[in-house]
Amino acid sequence: MTSNNPTIFIVDDEPLLSEMLTDYLLDQYADFNIKAFPTGEACLQSMDEKPDIVVLDYYLNSKEKDAANGIDILKEIKKRNKALPVIMLSSQKSYGTASKTIMYGAMHYVIKGQDAFEEIFQLIKANV
Repeated sequence: MTSNNPTIFIVDDEPLLSEMLTDYLLDQYADFNIKAFPTGEACLQSMDEKPDIVVLDYYLNSKEKDAANGIDILKEIKKRNKALPVIMLSSQKSYGTASKTIMYGAMHYVIKGQDAFEEIFQLIKANV
């Protein structure tokens, strides 16, 4: 890790998942500065805080029907900062969904499941 206190944005409309991922990452590396957002819009409003990496849920509008989905937020993040690493997180096991997120600039596509948190931590460690 190049930065001492990397800032990580977690964007997921499932508060429990955000909390569990935050706890897991802080257990691995206590100096992470983690901010969780329930919508992509809320994340975009805080982009001036210059996160080092973003963990972005693919399906963001299960709670707020008008919320933008992960692909739209990914496109907007990449428009603002092409170099910012974005890890897509999804329960979708579809290859088409994964390749679409990579095509739009996601660094990696992680499927929610048993090893997802460890995979995310390793990706963060390698990229900040």
